[in-house]
Amino acid sequence: MKIIAWNCRGLGNRSADRGLLEPQKSEGADILFLSETKLDRHRMERFRWMLGLPNMIVREGEGQGGGFAVFWRRGIDVSLRNTARYYINVDVREDDGFEWRFTGVYGESQGDLKYRTWEHLRGLHLQPAKPWLCAGDFNEILFSHEKEGGRPRSQGCMDRFREAMEHCQLHDLWCEGDIFTWRNHSHVAADYIRERLDRAIANDLWMMRFPSYRVINGDPKHSDHRPVV
Repeated sequence: MKIIAWNCRGLGNRSADRGLLEPQKSEGADILFLSETKLDRHRMERFRWMLGLPNMIVREGEGQGGGFAVFWRRGIDVSLRNTARYYINVDVREDDGFEWRFTGVYGESQGDLKYRTWEHLRGLHLQPAKPWLCAGDFNEILFSHEKEGGRPRSQGCMDRFREAMEHCQLHDLWCEGDIFTWRNHSHVAADYIRERLDRAIANDLWMMRFPSYRVINGDPKHSDHRPVV
């Protein structure tokens, strides 16, 4: 099974739509999580057929921004567990009846409010134990080497993310490809910033079930974020 999590930075214009369709054509995701879609459910409907992923759960954004969705193929058993401002949480049932959990994450971007993402993550940990995979844009880094340019990230911010992961018994799944999943595209070298904001993390049960997993940071296309494959 192949899963893609991507902050697509808005849909509904030609370049963004093409940028979404090309990775799906080349990668062939079975489950696709998109964040920052900036579209309501009605406008997201057409992407089900364009992507060849007819099943869809949408959480609309607040105001003009945000929003996320999960799409999946026919024949894959996905059921919604719950959704909130920072995530969509689903159960995936394999052909042999084995169930595991996938959470698509879109973390809080405002520095003084990022604790809310970690509170939500801790709340998800209270649900019945299952193999658990989380992927998406966490809007935070774990270590200082995951950022180049701009002001250094405060140690406290990184520690809070790491402490939330440790509390939930989640581990970073190391990636292939460019480590930096976000960049600001500044044309002035002194202002150029890149960070590893997007990643996949999982618990021991999930890693034991899928020991041959691979995580690849893909081509960002039109977005300033790379998809996590």
